[in-house]
Amino acid sequence: MTNSNPPKGMRDLTPKEVELRNFVVNTVLGVYKKFGFSQIETPCVEDINLLCSGEGGENEKMLFKILKRGEKLNLNVIQNENDLVDLGLRYDLTVPLCRFYARNKAILPQNFKVIQIGSVWRAERQQKGRFRQFTQCDIDIIGVPNVIAEIELILATSEALIEVGFKNFKVRISDRRILENLAGYCGFEKSVYGKVFIILDKLDKIGLTGVKEELENSLFPQASIDKFIDIVRQGTERNLTVEGIKIILPEIDEKVLTDLNFVMDAVTKQAGSRYSIALDLSLVRGMGYYTGQIFEIEAENYKSSIAGGGRYDKMIGKILEGHEDIPACGFSIGFERVISILEEQNFQIPKTEKKIALLYDKNSSIDLLLSKAEELRGEGNIVSIEIKGKHVGKQLDRLAEQGFNSYAIFTEGQPVEIKPLNKLKAEG
Repeated sequence: MTNSNPPKGMRDLTPKEVELRNFVVNTVLGVYKKFGFSQIETPCVEDINLLCSGEGGENEKMLFKILKRGEKLNLNVIQNENDLVDLGLRYDLTVPLCRFYARNKAILPQNFKVIQIGSVWRAERQQKGRFRQFTQCDIDIIGVPNVIAEIELILATSEALIEVGFKNFKVRISDRRILENLAGYCGFEKSVYGKVFIILDKLDKIGLTGVKEELENSLFPQASIDKFIDIVRQGTERNLTVEGIKIILPEIDEKVLTDLNFVMDAVTKQAGSRYSIALDLSLVRGMGYYTGQIFEIEAENYKSSIAGGGRYDKMIGKILEGHEDIPACGFSIGFERVISILEEQNFQIPKTEKKIALLYDKNSSIDLLLSKAEELRGEGNIVSIEIKGKHVGKQLDRLAEQGFNSYAIFTEGQPVEIKPLNKLKAEG
């Protein structure tokens, strides 16, 4: 017998699950479009050389590679894996965006504000909450070199999350240049910055003691480790300010801190009491392509972030002829995390229209029934015709589970009365 399970690490989605996902997508899209962003689509498959360019960091190790096809797949000349594959499934939306922009730069606006929502694939180790196919929801601003881009991205993403139903969340912000300055100030060699940052990124999971142990296990100089841990402790055990960073890291570029202050002030004024923004020295972001400010959003009562992003000014230029640096900045909502939180909270999609089950029996005139259904749809309702079962109460329970909030019984020659779903049961 054929196995009816989906492939390992992937899943089927029920109508109820899809309805919630569609609600979130449509809500987020509506907000982003109000901020002037336009939507694009890129293929789910990209050239293997692009996907293995080094810009995807650890994600490249989880790449689903696609075999060459037809005559291109010549098994007689195979020497290594590269002779077998020429394409791969995209593991994020940022790398395809950079390729898209490099190809279409001549016809795109100078300041390009773009939305991407779509599936990505990673060969993740299977565990709860991690899937091999999942949805990403990104906005990016390309061509804007100043921090107006960061401000717009943070404000738009925050408004989208508010519209979806989140409140009192915290935007955490830092800058990769601060981290690099910190690592250099503590005496780490530039070649190991990435490894140091990967360990620091585990702070929320293993604590400062765990970070110190991992640094020591990596055989870094003890003096550098002690200095690093002391500064990170200062930055995490009190409300760190930009002025505080100046004291901790006196060699930091003044403009880096001025820009941070500017972004935090602007966002704070727009946020009011709805959400907050705070400087976080421990914020890393895993991708190595970030060149400036980085940020995450942390939901109230949940430790994991629900959105993250930052500036990546060097990435597009590596694809462009002439290697021209193009300023770019992006923010991605953790779509699957948002969905799981809403499901945990038993979130109910707000509905303004009636979703009506129009019940009929086998003797009803189909022409009159269809005409009545179309009339109700014309009044702005969602209408599904359903043959009336023997046990109407149980049938209504099932319809309620499918999202119907109203019902009506069609009887020829009689007016159709729309009632709440629970009323018929109450009438017996």
